[in-house]
Amino acid sequence: MLSSIKLKSSLFLITFCLVSITCVLAQDDEQDTVKAIPTSAKKLHMGLFIGTYFANKFSANMYDGYGFTTDGIKNDFTNSFINRYLNYYGGRSSNPGSTNTNTLSGNDLVAQTLGVSPGAWSFSQSDMPYEVSYNMTYLVGFNGSYNIDKTSSIILNVNGTKLTVNGKFTIATTGSVTGSTALTNIRQETITGGEQRLMFQLGYQKILGDNDKINFFVEGGINIVMTKYLKNQVLIQNSIAGGAPLIIDLTAIYNQSDYNYYRSKLTGVGVGIFAGLGINLTIDPKYTIQVLYNPSYDKINIGDSPTYKLQHGFGLRFYYNI
Repeated sequence: MLSSIKLKSSLFLITFCLVSITCVLAQDDEQDTVKAIPTSAKKLHMGLFIGTYFANKFSANMYDGYGFTTDGIKNDFTNSFINRYLNYYGGRSSNPGSTNTNTLSGNDLVAQTLGVSPGAWSFSQSDMPYEVSYNMTYLVGFNGSYNIDKTSSIILNVNGTKLTVNGKFTIATTGSVTGSTALTNIRQETITGGEQRLMFQLGYQKILGDNDKINFFVEGGINIVMTKYLKNQVLIQNSIAGGAPLIIDLTAIYNQSDYNYYRSKLTGVGVGIFAGLGINLTIDPKYTIQVLYNPSYDKINIGDSPTYKLQHGFGLRFYYNI
């Protein structure tokens, strides 16, 4: 029931825009007397899109520190990348891929960074990353349209972005207060990720109204999303002001030969749909600006269980009317 409600909620905005387009098309026969919009005299419009992008946090789970087995199954806590790597840098295991807890003779880099005695820290399942989500980011691209008639166009957009991911995790440290008392301190640290997306949109756009300067418009069509996983890192802040943080690169494990199969899941192509609603501003016969809200319902095809989710874009199109 809950998943059904979420699905209906996710599709609401796109459905609204697409239904609006359908209603407008059904009324075309009644609009023969609408006066021509000056920008429609130009067949081909080419320009740029500049805006912001809000990615759905579902696929951000790729960067939550658990990682995957060579068969593409998500790790449990014991075998999670972050746990294994922290043990390694803490001198408790022989390599990042091992769960061996025999103490090594090497330095405890985690303790050094935290400013505690070697081994005076702990990391358990309750400390695993949480609130892992994408940050708002830019969206830029080349957009074009070809006019079918005075108010209808076929549009082709190519937009791209680089996403960053942030989440929090904790480490418990202990330090002596007196000879018989220990103080436990919970440190909050950061896990980050990086991802690249390139979107190809092919669809239809309809100008609404007959004003020669400003009108609403709607659009919709197919959205193809190419996605690439870039990086996943742990940052432990240095206890010394101005000191360098300890950066642990979790991505490195995917470069091992055992992960030849799984590496194919770090890039992918998904197909979805997009819609749009905005304001069309005719500056003069050669220049048009569009203010646009552009939701899309896409499959971000990376990881072990990609699924369709709603994304959001806002921005400005600048058209040169050729």
